[in-house]
Amino acid sequence: MNEFNLYIQFHRNIVTVISPIIIIIGIYSNLKTKKNYECNHKRSKITSTFCLIYHNGFVAITSYSAWFSTWPFFNGFLEMHILFFILGASIGLACILIYVMYIFKIESVSRALGFNPDKLVTEGIFQKTRNPQSLARGIGLISLGLCGRSFYSLLLAMVWIAFNHTYILNEEKFLEVIFGKKYLEYCSLTPRYFGILSLLRKEIQ
Repeated sequence: MNEFNLYIQFHRNIVTVISPIIIIIGIYSNLKTKKNYECNHKRSKITSTFCLIYHNGFVAITSYSAWFSTWPFFNGFLEMHILFFILGASIGLACILIYVMYIFKIESVSRALGFNPDKLVTEGIFQKTRNPQSLARGIGLISLGLCGRSFYSLLLAMVWIAFNHTYILNEEKFLEVIFGKKYLEYCSLTPRYFGILSLLRKEIQ
């Protein structure tokens, strides 16, 4: 094994060591969030900080894994490498667009971090999806895996999506307590992530 291959393997090993730590932080964050919401309490700042670490940690380790093509799923022709990169980059642009629209409508950093759910935002991108930030991040993680042709990055993206879905289910119960019937009506008209049927129902009404 030449020096370059040793360099690549070293960084791939770093990915496989750090990613379980990020996953453990994610499990802890979800459990603490669930406990807060079951007690009808806002997510504590400590829990929100752990959530922030785990969300950004997933982005960092998935990017790192993609950069070094950890567990590459294709090692063939250059044209196929370019094709995967273009596909991933195109999906990544959709991620950026959704996230920008989310930032323009969320209005408050504390609201975005879960410190202060004082307002039910239903305008702009929130008319199309109840969780634009999660949709954008999930799409973004998948795009990284495709750009880097990294099966490990795609696996990390799937783990994050599963964790985040669990978190969202807990959050929805809490938001129902806070906003009541108004939130239930919003849920009936707007898909959790994306969905044609929900949007059609909204247009009919």
